Amino acid sequence: MDQDRIDGIGHQIKGAAKAAAGRIIGDAKLASDGAAEQASGKAQADAGTLRDAATGIDQDRIQGIGHQLRGVLKQAFGKITGDAAIQADGAAEQASGKAQNAAGSARAEARDALEAKAGRDDKPPTP
Repeated sequence: MDQDRIDGIGHQIKGAAKAAAGRIIGDAKLASDGAAEQASGKAQADAGTLRDAATGIDQDRIQGIGHQLRGVLKQAFGKITGDAAIQADGAAEQASGKAQNAAGSARAEARDALEAKAGRDDKPPTP
């Protein structure tokens, strides 16, 4: 996975945590800074995604893993702060990420099977 993609996901998570903390404690500047960092991280991750597309990695797998990670972190943050809504949001995002990753994995397996079959069909029969 491209380093920009990894760094971008990290900034998205950090920004989401800052924004949530700002909302919880009523600090508008912290919430705004967090939202800005989250948006910047998304842009950075998207740039990395474009490079990953060239390598043939299924984007749903990459994005699904990112959603799973963000979901786990949101759940932990919600548990620490006692915010059940953030915990529930994290659980939903984690489940959504698992489904997205599974869809990407299934698509990659189907693509690999088709490529393998095409490779066998291109070979001349053995005598």
